Amino acid sequence: MRSFLGRAGTAAAALVVLLPGAAHAAVAAPATMVTRLYPKSAAVFANPGRGFFTYTETHLLADGSGYVPLDAAALAEARTTESRSLVFRIFYLEKYQSTDTISREDRQLIRDDFTAARAAGVKMVVRFAYTAESDQDATPERTVRHIAQLGQIVAANADVVTAVQAGFIGQWGEWYYTAHFTRTDWQDRRRVLSALFAAIPATVPIQVRTPQMKRRLAPNATRLGIHDDCFLAGDDDYGTYTADDREWLAAQGASTLVGGETCDPSQRSGWDNANDEMAAYHWTYLNPSFHEGVLESWGEAGREEAARRLGYRIRLLKADLPASAKAGTRTTAQIVMVNEGYAAPLQNRPVRLVLTSGTRSQYISLRADLRTWTPGKAIILKADFTVPGAPGTYPLSLSLPDPMVKLAATPAYAVRLATDGVWDETTGRNSLGVSLIVTR
Repeated sequence: MRSFLGRAGTAAAALVVLLPGAAHAAVAAPATMVTRLYPKSAAVFANPGRGFFTYTETHLLADGSGYVPLDAAALAEARTTESRSLVFRIFYLEKYQSTDTISREDRQLIRDDFTAARAAGVKMVVRFAYTAESDQDATPERTVRHIAQLGQIVAANADVVTAVQAGFIGQWGEWYYTAHFTRTDWQDRRRVLSALFAAIPATVPIQVRTPQMKRRLAPNATRLGIHDDCFLAGDDDYGTYTADDREWLAAQGASTLVGGETCDPSQRSGWDNANDEMAAYHWTYLNPSFHEGVLESWGEAGREEAARRLGYRIRLLKADLPASAKAGTRTTAQIVMVNEGYAAPLQNRPVRLVLTSGTRSQYISLRADLRTWTPGKAIILKADFTVPGAPGTYPLSLSLPDPMVKLAATPAYAVRLATDGVWDETTGRNSLGVSLIVTR
């Protein structure tokens, strides 16, 4: 089957699934084509794995108290009313600072939170830590044992995990105020990171606190990103950046996961600079709750712009589509889009042109790698496919479902395009505004 390569470097092909009664391609009059131009949307809406997140934390205290489960209904409401598709979840393991084995009951509590996230239609950024109050973390040996246990839970729920932050070490799991990991000996920190790489599926990004941590421990690990939890504070994000870290991070590319939170107002924290830095370092997610002083200084317009552009924002520009064709003949389609977000999508997923007639659909799978859809780049998709064999009217749509089987049919996990009037929340598809009329 013939394939195409667009000028933007996005390959497109035509894996064709024929409807019952479809015939082999026949020689016939060419299809009638139509060109559609699409209006830009200014709406803020949820899309999987990006944007402002819902902050949550919970504790496994030594006396058995402290655990507050995720509320699926509340998370679903935040997704639909506040456009929050991400949940930041920090699990504090105070109970296990001096204990090797996490109990079956406590592991089940953690599993239940992933189940709640799935029911709510959201994904999670996960961090495990031993304390929010002091430097009392666990020994390197115990930490590695816990990672093996917790990694099994994360692996079983990788479909709803956007990222795992390295965590574990030090207060808040930020690798600084720590009783068991020295600042000068990086071998134990490397053991923790290696354990995370081994326990967490390769499809899930891992994040460390500063660029220097990645540069010292795994500079070439493409799945290793950064969480900057003092964004815009002081001159260097309160120690996040040293030397040429800014230039280095900007050069990492739009598919490196960067996210975090602001922590203090500064001369750098106004909206204009914040916008420039989020674009330069390709931010995907941000805490909308902290620091309030920083976020309020952006004004409503700045906060809305951040909500629109964090991560990816894919917009339809133009499509050349068949409006009428003979049954069983060959025809083509071309769709042009652009990414107006700060970053490329982190996760590749299917891209399908869909022809629908009643309860029947024909899917034309387009070969594309969303991780190459970098900001400002023209995205050109082309398809060469066989027209359905049954006469009728077939509305055309574009579908970008979640790649995981558990989530593929759930509209909340499909990508919505930033174009007015195209999204169908009941199917998770984007209408192209053209119907193909098939005749005999």
